Amino acid sequence: MMIRIEDLLGKFLMTAVFAYLAMEQVVSIAAAFHFRHATPAWELTLVSRVVSLIFMAMVVFFTVTRLPPKGSASGIEPRLTAIAGTFILMVLIVLPPGNVPQELRLLATVLIIVGTTLSIYCLWWLGQSFSIMASSRRLITHGPYAFVRHPLYIAEAVTVVGILIANWSLVAVIVGIAQFALQFRRMQNEERVLRKTFAEYDDYARRVPMIIPHAALWRRA
Repeated sequence: MMIRIEDLLGKFLMTAVFAYLAMEQVVSIAAAFHFRHATPAWELTLVSRVVSLIFMAMVVFFTVTRLPPKGSASGIEPRLTAIAGTFILMVLIVLPPGNVPQELRLLATVLIIVGTTLSIYCLWWLGQSFSIMASSRRLITHGPYAFVRHPLYIAEAVTVVGILIANWSLVAVIVGIAQFALQFRRMQNEERVLRKTFAEYDDYARRVPMIIPHAALWRRA
């Protein structure tokens, strides 16, 4: 009963937050059009914002339609880690941007596009099993999950590298390191819940690595 109540509360908060972020992204897309003549390579900026909007819209959709949880991590730490890992990069919004050359800004934008596009692909496969909290709903072992057990985190890491380059500073690097540490901890918390819920998870974990795919998996594909 408590798991169900927590899931409903989390669903409401996640939907509200990401719906707001999606609306903000719509405004930023309009701004990209308006200032296109003053923005170098504005097409890349536009694409990065459009794919980000698609990702946010998918997060809202799959949060609203997600399956009820079969299990959830116990204690406050997994919950705080999940929230912090998801939103810690928002700290960069209030920090002054670093002095980044235009070439690096273009590289950062490309990385954000690639990472977000990969995140969309992974989220599509994860579907109704998506959650920011360490919980178990349905075991996904196909698509990108046939190569690594946590492909969405890897895709997001590519995006994060792009964001850090675009906001380059010592504080941004520290925030980035903290975010990577939190995300790795989230993987560990999710692993414990999945192992406890699904008897077949141990066999899946023996065949498929956590974050770095084996060459044999690529050959088999």
